[in-house]
Amino acid sequence: MLVLELGCGSDKGARGGTEGGPEYALAHRQPKPKKEIDPGASMNLDNEIGVLDTDDVEATLQEHFDDVRSCYGRAGKAQRYAGGKVLLRFLVNGNGTAQDVWVLESTLGNYDVERCLVEVGRKIRFHAPSGNKATTFEYPVEFRSTKQVEVLDVDGPKLDHDVAALLPQLAACGQLASEGVSAIIYVEPNGFPGSVGLATAAALDEDVGDCMVQTIRGWKMSVAVSGLVVRANFSIPSSIATAEASRRTLAHHRRR
Repeated sequence: MLVLELGCGSDKGARGGTEGGPEYALAHRQPKPKKEIDPGASMNLDNEIGVLDTDDVEATLQEHFDDVRSCYGRAGKAQRYAGGKVLLRFLVNGNGTAQDVWVLESTLGNYDVERCLVEVGRKIRFHAPSGNKATTFEYPVEFRSTKQVEVLDVDGPKLDHDVAALLPQLAACGQLASEGVSAIIYVEPNGFPGSVGLATAAALDEDVGDCMVQTIRGWKMSVAVSGLVVRANFSIPSSIATAEASRRTLAHHRRR
């Protein structure tokens, strides 16, 4: 099941659904004017940046509802348990084309679905912002799993130990983003992550992301639970020390 919300802020509002099909909601409000882009920027912006009409944006995004919905198919068997909200940030050029889209926040935890949403978003063309000036807005999309498998959220020393031991493997992939990245993993009963998601407030290097997700899916985790899928969150720093560098640092501190 898919829920769409137009990202003009945190206000909640429902707008129908299609009988026999996926439910969706579009939430919007009249935002306060802003003079510069910030992490909480809404769709109606003025002065130095352009203004997008909320109704026009809502109608344009609805035209791509089927494309957005189909992205969830990329989760594969993870549809049995992976669900949550993906907050997309759109950077729109003065002519209405999407200059870029990235995953600002995500509780979904599936990189394939997240990348699909980015691909769809980059192809969307909106009406040109007033003044033909670039602007930005955020757009949340929520997917609901089939709930065929029970999910258990975990944290604590065992997870911290696993991540600390395995994180240096990601250094070989390169720098993922200029800022830290939030990661979600779903660990299946066999101990290996069956689904991985990434989100960051900065642009993400997609090739590095592909590498890191494949590497993480090969991690053998001690937090696995028989008969359940375990969901866990951890952070990937912008700069990751290699295993060798970590050993040298640890040895240095032991000598002191």
